[in-house]
Amino acid sequence: MAPLSTAEEDALPSELLRQLSQTPYACSSLTQLSGGSANFVYRGILTQPLASTSGQKAVEKTVIVKHSTGFLSVNRDFALDVSRCLLIFAFLSLQTYEEFMLQALVNFTFTTPATLVRAPRLYLFIRGTNTQVHQDFSDATDLRAVLRSTPTLDNMLSSQFPSPISLGRSLGSWLRAFHTWASDPAQAALQERIGQNEPMRKLKHLVNYGTFIGILQKFPDIVSIEELKVLHDVKDMADKELAKKPRDGGECFGIIHGDFCMLNVLVSNNSKRKHQEEGEVEKLYIIDWELAQFGHRAYDLGHMIGDLYEQKHFNNTESAMPSIRGFVEGYGGLSEELAFRTAIHAGTHLIGGYNRRPKTGKLAAPEEKIVGMLEVAKDFVVKGWEKDRRWFESSPLAPLFRDN
Repeated sequence: MAPLSTAEEDALPSELLRQLSQTPYACSSLTQLSGGSANFVYRGILTQPLASTSGQKAVEKTVIVKHSTGFLSVNRDFALDVSRCLLIFAFLSLQTYEEFMLQALVNFTFTTPATLVRAPRLYLFIRGTNTQVHQDFSDATDLRAVLRSTPTLDNMLSSQFPSPISLGRSLGSWLRAFHTWASDPAQAALQERIGQNEPMRKLKHLVNYGTFIGILQKFPDIVSIEELKVLHDVKDMADKELAKKPRDGGECFGIIHGDFCMLNVLVSNNSKRKHQEEGEVEKLYIIDWELAQFGHRAYDLGHMIGDLYEQKHFNNTESAMPSIRGFVEGYGGLSEELAFRTAIHAGTHLIGGYNRRPKTGKLAAPEEKIVGMLEVAKDFVVKGWEKDRRWFESSPLAPLFRDN
């Protein structure tokens, strides 16, 4: 099938408005948001504003509406297992993995004297149509756009936002706290539920470890026979990790976000330094939890680091590098084993970017840029497998090895 026709896309908002019309989240209009290839995502203007969940006098005038189907929102040819959203338990009503996570995360808000990080609230889930209504953070900007706002500055952004290293530290500290919280015995029920999200485990494994060798083989000049053997060893390792079950445990395994990238981190537009001087805090929001799964913590770490470095390579976003440093410092306490595994995953994520990037048009990168990225990413994977600490200490991933 071809991508959705204009008529099909035009009809969907009207149907969603009808579904919501008899709920407290009735909307006067829906505006489709970019991104979210696995969902149709809209910002809805509420007919009647809601009382703020913060308990303040402010009201919420908009919500996020997410609708899932059995295909990617950009192309019906890409069949998407709807069980990404739905899971039937013999003793539970129909639920979603994202619903499980968001309900649990109500009780997990990460705060420091300077930072508040939290997930959105899930307001409504219409199970029969796979439609969700989430809290909207309309006065926020995704991390990628924040770092691109002044890409040539090394450690400063617009005065509207905290510095890159500060943002990185906040994210790293939150991720460490989340991994620890999600592995606590008190979260046993959540671990049981999320541990059954096998469709997304398999999808993430396919995207990162099912394609990277084939991509590099398209460019034989950059991969030696010896390196190719290493790549197959890495693939075998990842296959064994996929076979690992939650009950098997392991120090570096547990519930992970599963899609921890810059677009899924929102930075409040009110996180201004001048406001911080008056006692305000940095406010960050972590969104899109449908890929939450049991997995290696290096998946979250390497995904974010790879995402940041990709911006440096293709867009000369210099602020990405201090963000990586702050992110690693904030997470803290990386063992050498976890550092090398994170480097490997950052590399496979970057290699997988070859399939994600546009091949034509103004956003397409020159071939030499693409080949350069693949060479660097391959080195991350190979040197990570070989545990070549000395090489990493003078590489873009040097922060991974400063404290272990």
